[in-house]
Amino acid sequence: MEQSEVEKYLERIHYSGGIEASMEVLKKIHQLHPKYIPFENIDSYTGKVPSLKLDDIFTKLVLESRGGYCYEQNLLLREVLNSIGFSVELQLGRVVWKRDENSSASRTHLLLTVDIQGEKYLIDCGFGIVTLTAPLLLNIEDSQETPNGLFKISHKNGTYILWTWKEKWLPIYRFALEQVEMADLEMANWYLSNFPESNFKKNLVFSKVDEKARYTYNDHILNIRWNDGIKESVSVENNAQLFEVLQDIFGLKENAIEILKKEIGD
Repeated sequence: MEQSEVEKYLERIHYSGGIEASMEVLKKIHQLHPKYIPFENIDSYTGKVPSLKLDDIFTKLVLESRGGYCYEQNLLLREVLNSIGFSVELQLGRVVWKRDENSSASRTHLLLTVDIQGEKYLIDCGFGIVTLTAPLLLNIEDSQETPNGLFKISHKNGTYILWTWKEKWLPIYRFALEQVEMADLEMANWYLSNFPESNFKKNLVFSKVDEKARYTYNDHILNIRWNDGIKESVSVENNAQLFEVLQDIFGLKENAIEILKKEIGD
């Protein structure tokens, strides 16, 4: 990634300050990215397979002020962090959100690990509803506080499980540290955007998180979960209200809304 592209990315997430491969910079980027680049699946919902080419992802998420799902979000983040000087690896996880942690699941979620200061961290700006907003130490099982909630990573026999605290510990996904190639991502990306029963094919999903709350739209409901635990749910009654929510809450521009209008109407 060119230096000018890194600078445009940093402008997109409203980053200010110096840039070096330090924990301070990593934490700041990790918190700002999911605040300003929303999770969204307009492409797969409207019948388009999202491109995983870096130039296309950069144009969509940075230059066009769109969002994306895990492959786009974390591939972009990987390239930015590599360009800054971090050591980043791709990993694929099995999503078990709202299920038992040992449930059968395919490897369809892209996450990252970063090695820094002799430690390995989990990095993930692409899970949507409970996406991380800070790096997590990979090899400790204690709970870890982030700006938007409590998480922990358990591990047994080479398998890691990410959990979040919502009145009890809930599993999000499990993964092993295995080599991931672009062919793996292309296959998973095609599956999630084409399989008729894929949530990203059947439903519109939007999510972002800032210092105050997590915001999620799904099934005509806007949910806001404030950091103090209070939850608000607002029914979105029509397309006009939906487009207003996408602009005012998720920061999407007219270009994204026009794509959606062609599928669902005004």
